[in-house]
Amino acid sequence: MSEERLKILNMVAEGKITAEEAEKLLDALDQEQNDAAVASTKTKTRKPKSLRIMVEPKNGQGAGGRHGDWVNIKVPIMLIKAGMKLGSILPNGHKEKISNHFKDKGINIDLNNLDSNAIDNLLMGLKETSIVVDDEKETVKIFCE
Repeated sequence: MSEERLKILNMVAEGKITAEEAEKLLDALDQEQNDAAVASTKTKTRKPKSLRIMVEPKNGQGAGGRHGDWVNIKVPIMLIKAGMKLGSILPNGHKEKISNHFKDKGINIDLNNLDSNAIDNLLMGLKETSIVVDDEKETVKIFCE
């Protein structure tokens, strides 16, 4: 039993509130807990809306020792999705060249088998991904929001 429920029942036992008042409080508490559960579920299933890339220099120094090289890029996921769909209409010879180039960079993407469902799955996977590279000069963060 939650602490809040116990307090309400103790208030009834001590005669501070009536049973009807306790019922209203317990109903409100149940509604609050249900609302929190629904909000949590929506957050877990919500698709990311943008890809964020941030570079924060340390000690006021940016990349290359220059002062103030701050980067804050927000790319809409819909733009990324549109680009991926455009990739799916490339001629096959070009798709393979691009896929091979990605493989050389350690990214295994087969543009020949890229459909809307695969794109959605990839983007949902990005929602859970956060990349942080931290060194003595700067911090780079890449994540979805």
